[in-house]
Amino acid sequence: MKKPLPISSGHCLKTPTCSTFSIIFTLTMLFSFPLISNGQYLHRSGKKIVDGDGKEIILRGMGLGGWMLQEGYMLETSAFANPQHEIRERIVDVVGEANTVEFYDAWLANHVTERDIDSLAAWGFNSVRLPMHYNLYTLPIEAEPVAGQNTWLTKGFELTDKLLQWCEKNEMYLILDLHAAPGGQGKDAGISDYDKDKPSLWESEANKQKTIALWKKLAERYATKKWIGGYDLINETNWAFTGDNINGCNESTNVPLRTLLIAITNAIREVDANHLIFIEGNCWANNHNGLWPRWDENIAASFHKYWNYNDQGSIQGLLNLRDAQDVPLWMGESGENSNTWFTNAIKLLEENHIGWSWWPLKKVGGVNSSFSVEKKSGYSALLSYWQTGSGKPSVAVAKASLMELAEGLKIDNTLYRKDIADAMIRQVNTTATIPYTHHVAPGVVPATDFDLGRNNFAYADKDTANYHVATQTYTAWNTGWAYRNDGVDIQPTDDKHADANGYNIGWTEDGEWMQYTIDVDSNAGYNVVIRYAAASGNSQIQLTTNGNVSSSVITLPSTGGYSTYQDATISDIILPEGFQKIRLKFIKGGANLSFLKFVLSKKVSDVAFLALTGESDNTLGNSITLTLNKKVDASTLTNGTGFTVKINGNTATIQSITDVGNNRIKITLDQTFTDADNLRVSYNSDVVKSEDAKLLNHFTDLSITNALPFHFAIPTRIEAERFTVNNGLQLETTTDTGGGQNLGYTNVNDYVEYRIRVAETGHYPLKVRVASNGAAGKLKFTQHNSTGAELNSVTVNMPVTGGWQSWTTVNAMMDLEAGTSILRVSVLQPEFNLNWYEFGEPDVISSNEEKTGSLNLFPNPTSGELYIDFPKEAYSLKNSLIIRSIAGTSVRNLEQLSYENFTRQNVADLSAGLYIVEFSMNGKTFRSKVILTKDK
Repeated sequence: MKKPLPISSGHCLKTPTCSTFSIIFTLTMLFSFPLISNGQYLHRSGKKIVDGDGKEIILRGMGLGGWMLQEGYMLETSAFANPQHEIRERIVDVVGEANTVEFYDAWLANHVTERDIDSLAAWGFNSVRLPMHYNLYTLPIEAEPVAGQNTWLTKGFELTDKLLQWCEKNEMYLILDLHAAPGGQGKDAGISDYDKDKPSLWESEANKQKTIALWKKLAERYATKKWIGGYDLINETNWAFTGDNINGCNESTNVPLRTLLIAITNAIREVDANHLIFIEGNCWANNHNGLWPRWDENIAASFHKYWNYNDQGSIQGLLNLRDAQDVPLWMGESGENSNTWFTNAIKLLEENHIGWSWWPLKKVGGVNSSFSVEKKSGYSALLSYWQTGSGKPSVAVAKASLMELAEGLKIDNTLYRKDIADAMIRQVNTTATIPYTHHVAPGVVPATDFDLGRNNFAYADKDTANYHVATQTYTAWNTGWAYRNDGVDIQPTDDKHADANGYNIGWTEDGEWMQYTIDVDSNAGYNVVIRYAAASGNSQIQLTTNGNVSSSVITLPSTGGYSTYQDATISDIILPEGFQKIRLKFIKGGANLSFLKFVLSKKVSDVAFLALTGESDNTLGNSITLTLNKKVDASTLTNGTGFTVKINGNTATIQSITDVGNNRIKITLDQTFTDADNLRVSYNSDVVKSEDAKLLNHFTDLSITNALPFHFAIPTRIEAERFTVNNGLQLETTTDTGGGQNLGYTNVNDYVEYRIRVAETGHYPLKVRVASNGAAGKLKFTQHNSTGAELNSVTVNMPVTGGWQSWTTVNAMMDLEAGTSILRVSVLQPEFNLNWYEFGEPDVISSNEEKTGSLNLFPNPTSGELYIDFPKEAYSLKNSLIIRSIAGTSVRNLEQLSYENFTRQNVADLSAGLYIVEFSMNGKTFRSKVILTKDK
């Protein structure tokens, strides 16, 4: 289907537009690599980045975005002022030039301090990427007193010197990144402070020469600095040189970019033979077409990664580049996503020996930077004025608001999100969870302060990351956009209770949960007060302790709305002393949570002996496990005394009851049930006791969770994306009726599998929803039993529909045997998309029909005559005989056959293969399979 743009190699010499100057530099660099003396410095060693001792270094870095270069989205001005020069113009408008200079001085002084770098080092980072704005180091070309000359400014160099000192103290590498080159390097203006009314970097030779001179000046200054990790020459070029994509994503040669990169490298090497050089491509760093082979021995390829999947395929093109060009890879910028995405991306990169740098350390608002700058009322009023043009503040008020914003940049004044660094460093290598903060019982536990850790380990949430580059659909991982960057949805709360922390968990869904590590004071019974708000009374929750159920399922009554909070109490939960991992699970979502409060209630021996919950086995379908709140006295268990099990309301026979540990007993039945069955257990006796001699309380119709795997009950529609096994296909958003996702990117031998449950053996109509752009395909449906043996199959031809989202329905017939089985859908010939499959009502052989007569075919296989053994007493002239190919095509169709003609058929004219003989009589249908062969 849609194939990615390949990464090709190429260089300036093959392009007729190259200037003589470019050719000279290219020849020089290709055939005369400078002698590199980088023994003590970070440098290239084949495909690896190594230190002075030859040890591979995986760079774990943070980009200081927003410091030297402001981008609109980091200040929430992007809707009306995205690049920095526009932001500055808005500030000058309200406070004047002198006050603007004062504001920017404070901004630069406060945004990055020694404490920021110390913090990064303490968290486990080993590098810093400095996004530089050229105008802190030199004047714009239009402001130079003498055209063609460079006026050097002290501010940028002094800030860089100070930053390097902080990095040196912490033994962290500092990578210099020219984020805003003279003139700006891309149409995405906010990234490089591009001004469309002035010549860009690519449209001005003077801007190119200033860029070259700036890099030479920097290299000369830092040539012997060990903790300079390298030079990232031009950040995120996004420019059309020859193609029609304004951001350069379909450029095939990138000649101007390569030419300038070579010229910069040459200038650096005149004064610095030590440091590593990082090369970014076009199209926001990722289009490296034409930039290779390398022109310097100490060079690495850099790419950026945002909002795509974190699988091997997402970086395979870059891995191919690394192998082909024998250069290291560095993922120079990523971020602006969830903790789950961060962890998975970094794990992928490090497993492939790729270092990384994240973005950014701090910004105004948001939840996905380690430090969040608070947006106070004064700055909010400024944003409103800039957005609407009304309510302009006085100079004094505006200046105070801006200086307050600058003061808010300091670490002590920011909101620190500890979950982000934990996700990027610790969680990459472990699924272990740690406390978010120290919780105690008795005590209050804010619902938002669940453990630090990965999704499905510290919490479980259904929406955990944004993959909109891959899916074309934005997904909010934290819908409330507050407090933490995990998948749990958190918002500022309306709960005014003294124990509330200002936030609540909301948008809860079935099956989601949060885990809290709690230091329990003593082994005892506790009442757990749940502070919640709910618009309906449907939400249900349950508590577990260290993986074991510790409460029954509790229904939370409606409070009248999501902003109206009240308490619900779960009584007498037994908790052991010490650190316990307690989970609150939403059996049914729909409630907002503010906090949990643990209150000591009674001694364990005084707590009643209760059955809390029950669950079936997940394989055989013949047993139920009950969880109790205390350990049972096994000697009091008898085979079914007092217990009743009902399957769909019918009483089942109990075979045995045994103690299986962890406060659980297992009830084994002498019959089986399916995943569709309703299970209930009751107890009405005074026999079963706990180890502390408490009688088990009576209970009636305890609902049992049926844990057998879900099977689609045929006939039904199966959405293609609801597979249990996927071998090779990919999901994408569909525009077909009903929306959702479809399967695509088909290749030969790709397949998906689904669990199905067929009520009756029969011949089923099958509909397949398909779209194909330009090539017809073939799909095979096979039914397999539990051992993998094939029971039935049909091949379906996929037509060309004229587009990947131009949908049509294809019809076929398929035999299915009754019972549970696996439906495998395999690609025999690509390329097409699949949205759903639908099995209709079948023609079946009922038990009554089998008593009347069934088809017995002989000889089978046969090459000529086929005899059909059928009771004459069941025969009627009102009949028809159809022979179908295995694909469902009718190859013979006869009606009103005499008994003699029906029972003997000559099939020598049919091709060899598997056929279905279908005989209908008096409204009843009989079928059997026959194999036709050909004599040699």
